[in-house]
Amino acid sequence: MSMPTDHPLPPYQLAAGKLRKQIQEGKLKPGDRLPSSRELRAELGIANATVHSALRVLRDEGLVYSVPNRGTYVSDPSTDSTGEFKIDYTAPAWYSAAKEQAASGNAAAPSPVTGALTQTLEQLRQMAAEIAALKQHVATLEGKVHQLEQKDAR
Repeated sequence: MSMPTDHPLPPYQLAAGKLRKQIQEGKLKPGDRLPSSRELRAELGIANATVHSALRVLRDEGLVYSVPNRGTYVSDPSTDSTGEFKIDYTAPAWYSAAKEQAASGNAAAPSPVTGALTQTLEQLRQMAAEIAALKQHVATLEGKVHQLEQKDAR
């Protein structure tokens, strides 16, 4: 299975898309080891650098993680094997109860601690969105650099 040569996306993004699809369809399950770089090169008909770029995209998305000298594995969505923070946006039970009581008029206004926690949670959400946008921007720039490198190689 080789990559199409006339596709507008760079080959590394196409390769990442094929692997992403296998993960999403359950063909590659959490904890499964991905084929080696050599196997992916042969299977997809792409260069070693292209394989590494595709794997980097999947690592940035949190779909896979790499273990030095061992390989690349499918991440478990319930844990974070990449070492990055996973943010749980679910409000704690005590906060939900206090908010419900305040809304029903059975309690005083939320404490200053609750307000600070609410602000912190909102800031974390904004930062997560900004990080996701920056990752997408980097991927786009990498694609443009790859296209320019291909033009220079011709």
